[in-house]
Amino acid sequence: MKYLPLKTKLLLITILPIVLVAALITSVNYFQSRQLIDKETTTIRTRVLAEKRQEIRNYIHLARSAIQDLYDNEPGGREAAQAAAKDILTSLTFGEDGYYFAYSTNGTNLVHPKLTYLIGRNWLHLEDVNGVRVIKDLITAAQNGGGFVEYLWHKPSAGKIKRKIAYSILFEKWDWMVGTGLYLDDIDLAIATMRKDFSRSVTHTNIVILSVTICVIVIVSLIMATLHLSEQRFADKKLKELNNRVHDVQELERKRVATELHDSISQMLVSIRYGLELIQNAVTKPEALKKHSDKCLQTLDATLSEVRRISRDLRPSVLDDIGLSAALVTLANEFEDRSGVSVYIHADRCRTLLPENAKTAIYRVVQEAMTNIAKHAEASMVWIDLEVTGTEIRLKIEDNGKGLPTPLPTGGFGFRNMRERMETHGGSLQLSNRPKGGTKILVALPLKSNPASMAS
Repeated sequence: MKYLPLKTKLLLITILPIVLVAALITSVNYFQSRQLIDKETTTIRTRVLAEKRQEIRNYIHLARSAIQDLYDNEPGGREAAQAAAKDILTSLTFGEDGYYFAYSTNGTNLVHPKLTYLIGRNWLHLEDVNGVRVIKDLITAAQNGGGFVEYLWHKPSAGKIKRKIAYSILFEKWDWMVGTGLYLDDIDLAIATMRKDFSRSVTHTNIVILSVTICVIVIVSLIMATLHLSEQRFADKKLKELNNRVHDVQELERKRVATELHDSISQMLVSIRYGLELIQNAVTKPEALKKHSDKCLQTLDATLSEVRRISRDLRPSVLDDIGLSAALVTLANEFEDRSGVSVYIHADRCRTLLPENAKTAIYRVVQEAMTNIAKHAEASMVWIDLEVTGTEIRLKIEDNGKGLPTPLPTGGFGFRNMRERMETHGGSLQLSNRPKGGTKILVALPLKSNPASMAS
């Protein structure tokens, strides 16, 4: 803070206490409200669940009363009495999803008015998705004098699996377990609604606190910002214009130098080579002269190769002649030959979809990235993918090297230069580490026209 401008210090001294007090009030309100919500919902859940249990007991008492005479006296014999009891239990329903079920103690279903395919089959080992052995637990609860079992079961009206609580009793003489239950999703829904209402109230309170805080901060900030906002904007605009101009001038100068190298110096060197070849062909003796001319030719060949390389680096003619895609492929091949690093490249053709200076900017980004890989990455493979989508050009450059340090560098001149090139044309550039090691550069640049015009 020692080296901060005076205006920034004043702004921080004014705003920090406001922010701290607002954050403290918001935090206390949030945590106290959470505790209150948890306490209230637990209390309500317990009370409603107790009411559900009592309601289920009442329904079981009703079923017992309905078939008690048949169970005690067995008019017409046991089979007839059991058949009549099954009919009664099947016909007894309550609400939209209330019904009774009956199983023998070996797990065979005897009554189920909603899922009739269960009848006559043994379901002793049936489990719900949570591993609850539903029928076995209900039979055990009945054999222990009656009890509750909570499980997941099909709800007829919803056609989905919902939580359910059931109570079962034992008709020992018939070896029957009879039970009924209620679904609990209405409790869950009510609790969720209540928690949502509570949360909405808490959120509303916090929003009010934050809104007041933000208003105060905005007012203070506006007062401070008006002192230098226009000057800052003017400086930023001029700096961006200067940066764009530097790039344009740089590219023009590179193009001029590349042209001079190719059209002037390169041609002169070629002429000298031809002359030396003529001298060499004409000279048969002495051998020393031939030896020196051979050496001169070798030196000229190396010089010509170097001039051509410098010319391509300054301004690759293939970029002007047959486009960005071919220029990138050439750059990748030359990098592979020069560095020994394997390069895998896929580049869509973009033809007239980008202006020439935008194509140059993408080429320079790839060129700078390849230079950094050769110098620092210690990579053995590089992947380059240039993709044309419906609205933008996407460039991805990856390597399998040692990656970048953490935190990722943001102030390096090379990376800043690449990013500014893209931002100049309305694009973006992101730098990150690959999960499996190495670095990744992602570039997105908007198209100036629809890719339907792109040649195949």
